[in-house]
Amino acid sequence: MAEKRVLTLSSRGRRFGAALIDGIPKYIFLIAYCSTLSVFINDQRYSYGFGYGYGYGYDYGYYNSGSGTAVLVVSLLWLIFFGVEVFFYTKSQSIGKAIMGMQVVSSKNGKPIGIWWMLLREIIVKDACHVFLLGYIWILIDDKNRGWHDKILDTYVVDKKSVVKKVTPEASAPQPAPDPVVAPAPVAEEPVVDITPAPAPVVEMESAPEPAPVIEEE
Repeated sequence: MAEKRVLTLSSRGRRFGAALIDGIPKYIFLIAYCSTLSVFINDQRYSYGFGYGYGYGYDYGYYNSGSGTAVLVVSLLWLIFFGVEVFFYTKSQSIGKAIMGMQVVSSKNGKPIGIWWMLLREIIVKDACHVFLLGYIWILIDDKNRGWHDKILDTYVVDKKSVVKKVTPEASAPQPAPDPVVAPAPVAEEPVVDITPAPAPVVEMESAPEPAPVIEEE
């Protein structure tokens, strides 16, 4: 029996929430890294001076306030965060999409796009398309809630529950059996013969191939 999956498009509000969850930690890490790196560079300074009185003084100094350790800590935390992101990329999700219960699928077959397409989508295509956030703003305009990166890679963002939802079409009504053959009236001299019609043959139909997934708006 043929079945088809019904994919429900994620709403614009849920996509915005996922974008915030994905974006805020990245900006925090970026600000923290730039700040600690700037302090570390400023700490690597040299100071020169002249002495008072009759002598000539030369002062050389090297300062380190622990900023180098801070840079290493921030870098390590960023690597851990990126590792968690890659883990969710294997599920065709980001951290935000996983929390909001969403998944990225291909428009051709409705299947999750996988880690390599997710890496391409999140790291290269998305950053390249979001000049002045226009790629995100397009989600508010598109009738399928798709941004520029979705259109370029031909993907949809759907509710994860809908990915496993299956709808079985109603079985076709059975064909009525042919009318029974009525025996002619018997001759008086001959005994009456009760003729029972044979049952209609049953024809087994092969199930139709799985159709393309149906995309519905939430």
